[in-house]
Amino acid sequence: MSCPYARQMSNGLMDTNNDQYNNGSDTNVSNPQMNRSISVNGVDDHSKATKEPLNYTSYLGLNKLLSSLQCVSHIDPTDNCSPPVHDEHFFILIHQVFELWFKGFLYEIDSIRNIFSNSSNVMPLLFHINQRLHRSVGIWKMLIDMLQQLETMTPIEFLAFRDFVTPASGFQSLQFRLIEMTLGLTDIFRKSYKTDYFINTMFKGKQRNELKQVLKEDSLLKLVERWLEYVYDSTTSFKFLDVFTSSVESFINHGKKQKIVNGVDIETAEREAENIRRQFSSMIDPVEYEKLLDTQERRLSQKAMLAALMISLYHPQPCFQQAYQMLGLLMDIDALIASWRHKHILLVQRQIGRKPGTGGTGGFSYLHQTAK
Repeated sequence: MSCPYARQMSNGLMDTNNDQYNNGSDTNVSNPQMNRSISVNGVDDHSKATKEPLNYTSYLGLNKLLSSLQCVSHIDPTDNCSPPVHDEHFFILIHQVFELWFKGFLYEIDSIRNIFSNSSNVMPLLFHINQRLHRSVGIWKMLIDMLQQLETMTPIEFLAFRDFVTPASGFQSLQFRLIEMTLGLTDIFRKSYKTDYFINTMFKGKQRNELKQVLKEDSLLKLVERWLEYVYDSTTSFKFLDVFTSSVESFINHGKKQKIVNGVDIETAEREAENIRRQFSSMIDPVEYEKLLDTQERRLSQKAMLAALMISLYHPQPCFQQAYQMLGLLMDIDALIASWRHKHILLVQRQIGRKPGTGGTGGFSYLHQTAK
């Protein structure tokens, strides 16, 4: 069967002459998210002109970057002149690198959101989106590996400097909150510490304003949902829902007949067929699907879900190959973040058991809630 989306593309909706997206460049695109992500870690090192020629150290801002690692612990708690606990240096380094990679991830996701927000047709730009999503997947794989590096520190070695760190906590990471909100996490899925707490209690000044700005913007989830709905509406060469419903019914009837042939009594075969039909009904029937949205069992609209299903079923078609890859990469990122949360929980449980976190949270119990 020919690609069901091809008619849209042949009608001239694919604008490949959009200069602002050629070669994946965002040079001419107004992108407030880019400015936001740059400001998270402080002042731009290139804001001041230097008289000396640019070199490796000045280009990377290494003097400022490397001097930012400052230990606060002391081997002898009663002597402020005693050297720091050895493992604190490693602990700080890992968390600083976390923040650098969070910054990199936000930069990629913000650029993708910018493409979705500013292009009337995303299809010809999916290659560039997928490049950035591939990079984002790699970032989370590295972040998971870095948690394993922290496991080289024993609980006793961590406790030797933990009290000096209090009340600083990873819970206070602005960039992690930005990541959650940018991807589409809402208060409905927060067991405790809602957005109000982050805006009105935890973060102040510039950081608070950055959070407020993100809340005004469409999340990646919302933008992808809107694009999927557009794809579904633009597929005019056939009625996907009708074709899918007919195929499902044929599949159910074929399965029922096979069971009867194999010796299953008719009543049992009918009952099992009806159970399968009911499961598919939650996808096909608008009323049933709306119930799933109301209970938060589904996040995407029915139209967006059907578009994703259509892309998955017809992914060998050239017009859907990049879109299918994009959906897979988004699921990879979701799974990797869930894995990172889970491994972080296990690390915390190993290091401090069920003690409260240094930032005032329940520690293990709080992290366990966020992973559900």
